[in-house]
Amino acid sequence: YSQVQKVSLTVSGGYLVETPTSKQKFFIGHQIHHKLFNYCGVIIAVDLCFKSDDKWYQVMARSRPPKDKPWYHVQQMDGTRTYVAERNLENDQTKNN
Repeated sequence: YSQVQKVSLTVSGGYLVETPTSKQKFFIGHQIHHKLFNYCGVIIAVDLCFKSDDKWYQVMARSRPPKDKPWYHVQQMDGTRTYVAERNLENDQTKNN
């Protein structure tokens, strides 16, 4: 995680995707586990800071994670897509050995 790279933007699957930087912990394709809601999924896009609207944040992000840290578009194993703050994610130890 110590390499710094320039950020470039591309569109992939309808999402704006930012290339990896030293600021984020997880990357596209990384398999994760949600610490609070106990589900597994895969990172499909990365926002280096919160990019949704304040109304969504007030209703959905009840633990008030920081907006200035990375947020991830996650596809759960059942196909559901979620938007999750980095602090609520950890490696899926069963997949990322």
